[in-house]
Amino acid sequence: MPAAETCAACGGALHHSFFVLHGGTERFCAACMQSRPRCSGCGAPVGQQHWRLHDSRVLCARCHLVAVYDPAEAATIFAATVASVEQQLGLKLRVGVAFRLVDVPTMTQLRAEGGVASDALQVMGLYQRQGALRMISVLYGLPRLAFRTTVAHEYAHAWQTENCPLLEDDLLREGFAEWVAYHHLRFLGCSRAAEDMRTSSHPYQPMFESVLAIEGQRGIAGVIAHLLAVGRGL
Repeated sequence: MPAAETCAACGGALHHSFFVLHGGTERFCAACMQSRPRCSGCGAPVGQQHWRLHDSRVLCARCHLVAVYDPAEAATIFAATVASVEQQLGLKLRVGVAFRLVDVPTMTQLRAEGGVASDALQVMGLYQRQGALRMISVLYGLPRLAFRTTVAHEYAHAWQTENCPLLEDDLLREGFAEWVAYHHLRFLGCSRAAEDMRTSSHPYQPMFESVLAIEGQRGIAGVIAHLLAVGRGL
């Protein structure tokens, strides 16, 4: 039987109905969609071969293969991502930002210390400023592309803190950060992943779309100019 006619998780035959996740091609049966643990990287039901991380997250074989676990590798990708954002969009910091790789309990603790309310969504990254210390924390075990977009998003927050001290509009703040992540994907040549950001349903979607609308009217430079004007009370 062709692979296209079997469930990607359990290998059982697919008869009259199946499920395909947004942006994916693999097919899953209803039983696996309902009962199997979901990969924290892609959201798909995991197959027999999967990995459970120490903080209870589960990764499918495909996401595990490209996940960032090693702190040294993470630091290298972090630096490359920051350099790309600086080159593409001109978002440079006068004072640099530190980076660390963390697990879910640590991320939860950092959010609590920063007064960020806990929610049901898995937070992949966090930017914090405490006095002179600026830090971007990112979950370990993220697939490489998710790691890079998370870094780009959080780096945008670091740039906002330094360059837009009066920015209080959360919609604009988060929409811009997601817009930076989107353009980083385009810079990498990941056009399909970038398009998925525009078409998938996620919490930042309305904010992201509002910034894309500004880009449509004013271009990339106009988006940055708009943020600087709002963030400086001009």
